[in-house]
Amino acid sequence: LKDVQVGKGSKVGSNMTLYHSHNFTKAYPAGRVTLPVGSVLHVGVSVEESETERFVVVLEDCYATQSPDPKDIMRYYIIQNKCPTEFRQVRVEESGSSLRARFSALLFLYQGDYRDVFLHCRLSLCDQRSSSCTPVCAKRKYRSVTPSVPLEPLTIGPITWSQNEV
Repeated sequence: LKDVQVGKGSKVGSNMTLYHSHNFTKAYPAGRVTLPVGSVLHVGVSVEESETERFVVVLEDCYATQSPDPKDIMRYYIIQNKCPTEFRQVRVEESGSSLRARFSALLFLYQGDYRDVFLHCRLSLCDQRSSSCTPVCAKRKYRSVTPSVPLEPLTIGPITWSQNEV
């Protein structure tokens, strides 16, 4: 859980969770998770904010790295500029409509590349009183200048890929 200062002194807590399935009800425990190769990742993000009627969380960028450092420059983008990078492999279930955001993604690994993967997401809080916060994505292009408050990046992992059933 990470906290960040928003506005005049209110603290916002945020967390990111990996789920077992697309219904986002049963979470994996924090820390290392081992999944069969080809598993779809179901990720949920939530923000605790006192002004629940005003702010919503928006997925800005989500990407995979092979290190726990969100500043790692070797990145595989899943969501970039609020939109999926590959519409066939990434589905944004919710973003810009409440204090939670959810997406599902199928990561393609290079053959034989089963190293640890860490997922990182940059979020923002959007003031829905002053603008529409739901991203409109069409063929990877997103154009909007919405007033928002950036939050610290969140990280989950490592996720280890197994060639055998888990």
